[in-house]
Amino acid sequence: MKDLVEHHLESGFYLGDQHIEPARCAILTSEGEIRIEPRVMDVLALMVAHAGQVVTREEFIKAVWNGTFVTDEVLSRCIYRLRKALGDDTRSPQFIETVAKRGYRLIAPVRFPPVVAESAPRSADPPMGPITQQRLIPVQDRHDRTTWKPRYWILPAAAVCLSVVVYLFHIAGGPRQAVRADVHAVRAGNAASLHQETAETRNSIAILPFVNMSGSPENDYFCDGISEELIGLLAKVPPLKVVARTSSFEFKDKESDVRRIAEQLGVNNVLEGSVRLAGNHIRVSAQLIDAKTGYHLWSDTFDSQFEDVFTVQSQIAGAIVRALKVSLEADKGDTPITDRAAPTTNMTAYRYYLQGLYHWKRRGEPAIRKSIDLFKAAIAQDPAFAQPYQALSTSYLVLPFYSRESREDTFAQAEMTARKALELDPSLGQAHAVLAFTSLQRWDWAAAYHEFELAFAAAPNDPTIHQWYSEFLSYVGYIDASVTEALRARELDPVSPVINDRLGVTYLWSGEYELAAEQFRIATELGINRIAYNQAYALLLLHNGQIDEAVTLYEKILGKLGLDTAWVRPVAEATRTPAMVPGALEAVAQARASGSLPDAMVFYAAVLLKQPDLAFATAGKMLEDRSLTVEFLFAPEAVELRRDPRFPQLLANIGLDAYWRQHGWPTFCKPQLGAVVCS
Repeated sequence: MKDLVEHHLESGFYLGDQHIEPARCAILTSEGEIRIEPRVMDVLALMVAHAGQVVTREEFIKAVWNGTFVTDEVLSRCIYRLRKALGDDTRSPQFIETVAKRGYRLIAPVRFPPVVAESAPRSADPPMGPITQQRLIPVQDRHDRTTWKPRYWILPAAAVCLSVVVYLFHIAGGPRQAVRADVHAVRAGNAASLHQETAETRNSIAILPFVNMSGSPENDYFCDGISEELIGLLAKVPPLKVVARTSSFEFKDKESDVRRIAEQLGVNNVLEGSVRLAGNHIRVSAQLIDAKTGYHLWSDTFDSQFEDVFTVQSQIAGAIVRALKVSLEADKGDTPITDRAAPTTNMTAYRYYLQGLYHWKRRGEPAIRKSIDLFKAAIAQDPAFAQPYQALSTSYLVLPFYSRESREDTFAQAEMTARKALELDPSLGQAHAVLAFTSLQRWDWAAAYHEFELAFAAAPNDPTIHQWYSEFLSYVGYIDASVTEALRARELDPVSPVINDRLGVTYLWSGEYELAAEQFRIATELGINRIAYNQAYALLLLHNGQIDEAVTLYEKILGKLGLDTAWVRPVAEATRTPAMVPGALEAVAQARASGSLPDAMVFYAAVLLKQPDLAFATAGKMLEDRSLTVEFLFAPEAVELRRDPRFPQLLANIGLDAYWRQHGWPTFCKPQLGAVVCS
């Protein structure tokens, strides 16, 4: 039976008239080969195993995600991508039928080729061609691959899915060993193993904001700081999955049941605590709770002086990892968290630093400017204290997204302070990520990739780094991988409005408009600042025909910047009515002549109005100052631009063709006779 299973894993099967090759996550159609993500292939394999029967959401979660908590949207996305690859229509399905309030059913006939005895060794598999996701693996990492084993499904004749995660592992993170939901999908063994609790879910934890018992709201910053420092400490322990600060702090000052919190955040353990600060004396109480049973795994109270706060943090972190029975040491023999040196001996500097973090997390221009002042105050107190430099660099990095500050100036300040932080402490992951992001803005793709690798090596579970890396992947055209990375960021920080919005952007670039709309809705409910994060959302509104909403949004954005808004409605309406394009172009020309329409907006309008001459002329002007939004080149709206014979030269001017030759080609561009051809 096992030989039969292995045969089908290699030879594949037919779904209707389409040949499915699970081992390569490929669907062969009359129009060519389509690659899908390993997780999506797993979903198909489970439905094949139960062909003609309804597979419920719970059955998908147990089999495909090993029982790990995931939202309905994650499964919906897999079904959406599967239908898209198969060419299925939800209104008249030929492959997958939605059964309301129950699940999904595979309705297409499944055929398996006969098993033929082999009399001679088979030749090697044919090459996969120039455009394959596998080729996105960085060259230096190709020799470090692991040989993965298939998972066998319950029904013997339908054991057809090999969870090939090499692509997802490498493209979404290169050689780093971060624990990721997409990588732990390598599920070898029998069906019984699907019901076992994984180490990742068992060692998952949310650290709730510590309650301020001091009676003074002025000490909130310190209580929040204790929680945040613990999150940072425990996130460095590889076996632990630690929910990020944004999501954990969603429950601050709320009376919520621990089990409900754990379910919402997808963890098995919750740390609660309180802090009493009186003068120079602190009392910290903490308890680790098993959310499934409600029992305390550990609890303790620590009395100390303020200057011993770092020791208290290390003691709490050490107690947690011991209670969860995970290693106290990071990979490669790094120093255990219980033995870490105090980052500063200047407690005034530390207070300023925590106050700065408190304001930075609140976002908005006034709060970010306040955080910059406080981080500078911390540095003035202790110039050798590395963390304020790192935090200051992130404040500079995000400031132009909330203000009219020059990106060029603030990014230069961000880079300078990040380098100073790393000079003092090379292990600071976010400082490397800041350098990666500034390299991205300079279109130095190789430097950005390198800094992201260093960032992940230092902080593999930092959701902000995953979010920024998702943006990098979109910029270099790896759209599917960008979605995967955004999903990982959301796993780590489920209720972050910025991360949920980023996931919506990646869905939009993928052409998955329904999922993008749902994700943008979630981000809006979570409080995203639509003035700061706007272009992709406005694109979705235009695509959906919500002209008035798109116009209102853009008029608010441009009005805040003191720019002309008269062109907005003509352009928006012309996207639905081609006869209005000449009038829209005239409105753009008038706004441009008045000097109140930046080139970036002109390029945006030219693409929407399908005016390639204007688009390429404007893009050429933006090359020098790097103001072109590169990821917009790979949006569905820019498909006509990509087909234009001038597009390869634009890519060369941006430097993407050189990057692709080194790191692999995206799905819509390929080398051909020494040139680049895109579709």
